[in-house]
Amino acid sequence: MSSLLLIGDIMPDMKNWSCIITVQEKQQVTDSMGTPTKKQKFVFYDSESSKVEGIIFNADIARMSPMLQVYKKYKISNADVRNIPPKFQTLGLTKQWVITSKTVIEEVNGSEDIMPVKFSFTQFADLAEYMDDRSKSVDVLGVVISSLAKKTITKNSKQSNVQKFVLLNEESQTVLLSLWDDFLNNEGQVLLNNMQSYPVIIGRRLKVTNYNGVALSTWFDSALLVDPPIQEARQLKNWAMRNAKLIAEIIDAKSYIKYNPALCFKPDQKTTLICNVIPSQKTAWVKAKLSFDHIFQKYWYMSCAKCCRATAADYGIEFTCNSCKEKGPAMPRCRFDVDLSDDSGVIPASIFGDLAENILTFTALEAMDHFNQNLELPLDFVHARLKTKTFLVHIKPVQTQLADARQRYTILYCSEVEPEFGHAQLTGEPESVSVSAHQQTENEHLLMTGDGGSGSKVRLRLSQKFDEAETVDSNDFKSSDANSKKKAKLG
Repeated sequence: MSSLLLIGDIMPDMKNWSCIITVQEKQQVTDSMGTPTKKQKFVFYDSESSKVEGIIFNADIARMSPMLQVYKKYKISNADVRNIPPKFQTLGLTKQWVITSKTVIEEVNGSEDIMPVKFSFTQFADLAEYMDDRSKSVDVLGVVISSLAKKTITKNSKQSNVQKFVLLNEESQTVLLSLWDDFLNNEGQVLLNNMQSYPVIIGRRLKVTNYNGVALSTWFDSALLVDPPIQEARQLKNWAMRNAKLIAEIIDAKSYIKYNPALCFKPDQKTTLICNVIPSQKTAWVKAKLSFDHIFQKYWYMSCAKCCRATAADYGIEFTCNSCKEKGPAMPRCRFDVDLSDDSGVIPASIFGDLAENILTFTALEAMDHFNQNLELPLDFVHARLKTKTFLVHIKPVQTQLADARQRYTILYCSEVEPEFGHAQLTGEPESVSVSAHQQTENEHLLMTGDGGSGSKVRLRLSQKFDEAETVDSNDFKSSDANSKKKAKLG
């Protein structure tokens, strides 16, 4: 007869034991690196909140996995108990129960009203600290209020399905969470089926990405707990139900699809000298001057009002977008090129949407009207004002290089720097930065003024760089040809 023990009393190679546990987590089925082995991991806890890792391998997954559901209580007997090698330990768990087709599992009626497990959640405002660091992950708590369209993406000749879900916290901050493949097929379907009831999730071991400033994504060892029986989740659901009107307004405004500086901008934001910005960086912050008086351009493109992708549709005409598949009117969107410069160098960048209109002081519609009337925008005051200002700019590299092989960038965010802001705080860089002779020569050439060295001479003209019919990232569009001071040539 087996002895009923607690998790802490069960040792490797022990026989004739039983333990009553609750399933806290159920991960997706994953492949073992470099082997054909498939595995699925679980986290179990007992009445004293002690935890142990459960694992099922290969053919046993299909048979045994459906018997273990999150938040339910089971009596497990005589699983194979092993020590986990230190390099494979996660969550501080040192022992592993291997569940096989021989393991005895019996569901126990009744479960705790509140799961006696403590979580440490990362606040939305702190997510930027973990961005694009594969060695770090976060646990978050949020209520799911909406979802974006499902997409199929091909990476390394393999197709993957992904769908973004909108998470909201009690501070009314939103962040997008991408669910991939099995996460989308399993927990994602639960969320979609229960969206109207404000499902609350705990996302465990999520990765922080730089999409729209800050976003979240599932990873191979992530776990999603939908409506977990913990006090914080119930409080958040009650808050959501009380604030249904506010949530409806957030969904209607769709501000969550735009860059959110509140989540990625810090008052003491560190910056990098332009000469040290490299294309392999996912994003970079620079403190720079903006100039574009030497670049003759169109300042707008026609776009889908839903997803901002470029279109050949005429202004105001309802059409079905080839990118987002949504039907809506074609609308002009502001877009133009600038040079970002500091004392160390210059890089070309493109700016879009509201940010572009704020710098230009004209709307996209006004820019389009001037273009259609064969009139240049009166920008002398804007150019003069920009010479006296410095901006804190968040940039990301784009895949398409200029024809002279220089990397170009998209401006994600920019704000004027007050004079007392002082010098840029360098991220891991010395006060005196060493610049290569080649870089120094290029920078001097770019910074020169006059016929021989203006940016308009160095940079290729727009007619050589951009084709409005082509599109890339939703925040990074190629403009149509614009390389003449006459509309006839612009067109």
